[in-house]
Amino acid sequence: MLRGIFIRAFLVLAVPLALLQPFTGVLLYLWYSHARMNDFVWRDYQYLYGALLLAVATLVGYFIFELRRSPPRVTNLKLIILFWIWIALSTAFAASRDLAIPKLMQFSNIFVMTFLICAVANSEDRIRKLLYAAALAVGVLGSKGAIDFILSGGQAVMKGPGGMMNEENEYALALTMGVALLLVLARGEPRRWLKIAMYVMGIGCGITVVGTHSRSGVLGLAAAALLITIYSKRKVLGFIAIGLAAVILFAYGPKAAVERYETLNTKVTETDESVIGRLQAWETAFAMTKAHPLLGVGPLNFVYQFPYYSAYKPRAPHSAYIGLMAESGIPAMLTFVGILFGAIGQMWALRRQLLRYAGTARLGIYCLAIQVTLLVYMVPNFFINRQNQDLMYHLVGISAGLAILGKQRLRELRADEQHELMERYQPSLEPETVNA
Repeated sequence: MLRGIFIRAFLVLAVPLALLQPFTGVLLYLWYSHARMNDFVWRDYQYLYGALLLAVATLVGYFIFELRRSPPRVTNLKLIILFWIWIALSTAFAASRDLAIPKLMQFSNIFVMTFLICAVANSEDRIRKLLYAAALAVGVLGSKGAIDFILSGGQAVMKGPGGMMNEENEYALALTMGVALLLVLARGEPRRWLKIAMYVMGIGCGITVVGTHSRSGVLGLAAAALLITIYSKRKVLGFIAIGLAAVILFAYGPKAAVERYETLNTKVTETDESVIGRLQAWETAFAMTKAHPLLGVGPLNFVYQFPYYSAYKPRAPHSAYIGLMAESGIPAMLTFVGILFGAIGQMWALRRQLLRYAGTARLGIYCLAIQVTLLVYMVPNFFINRQNQDLMYHLVGISAGLAILGKQRLRELRADEQHELMERYQPSLEPETVNA
């Protein structure tokens, strides 16, 4: 009851503000979406209320007030357009279009906001605010989960609020991304109180991941810890901390969670029903792909088409890459991977170039935060199918805007450098004075 009143009051204020100030609307949308405020109240109608109202108001406000200042940009989002077209084609030729169309609409909602985010991400200040809005939203959600988990004495199995974070693996995926995003951004935060808060939130997200008992989640958490340590100035200390954390987890962590983590051992997985089921699902997915290599069986059709390709018990594909290949074809899967590696590679290369010049440290931090978070996203998705995770695409949208801004900054720095060299070494053109 109180939650409903609070969220409705928030929307009454936020929707008009999003209309009049579209960039603020984008920030509110990121906060609302990734803190999952909608799902705490309207679990069965997550696409019909708050997030949609904010999105529509922000889009209308963008075309009225922001379009000239922030025109649409597709330079670094061409693969998303191709992916969108392919998902639409797969939907048109799906075994059941009634199942596929809602999935296409979900992708479309995400992609529209991704393009909007890219358009408004046109200054260093705006990029910082966009990244912080997403990171702090996930951080608050993870911190709440950590408090609930600790109050339960470590006995509760943590689940998400609903929507795309309902199931434990989905929830853990978002939180592992939150760990990476928060801990990397905290490095460049000059305000001590906010830096400490971000570190605390990142640790809280990690604790909640353990509370989900998700094996894919703990693999993502390990990937986040390794990547953050690799890019740290204190690598030795970082690896020691990882080792100590692993020892503490297996010695004192929740027994049920530790027992699940131990099944990652290959000898144990030979009798683990969950792992066997995944292998059977992957085998079935390859059979679907062999029959429909270009367009697949259609978005969200995997489970319903399962009996036509296998005698195993129907279940989800449990891999974003394999599932996407079976549902929308090999080109869709390759495009999806291309979107990820394109953004990761671009952020890696841009950061290396920026750090050659003074005054670019913060932009470098933003590049690193996106690069590490997208790499972390890829790891759990080998074992769960969250190719429609909105946070990932929103980060890709920010990375596209950051790439344009970063290249512009590099051109300015190189021009200044060249001008300085010319002034330093150019011989004087003034005529020599001749003594009379």
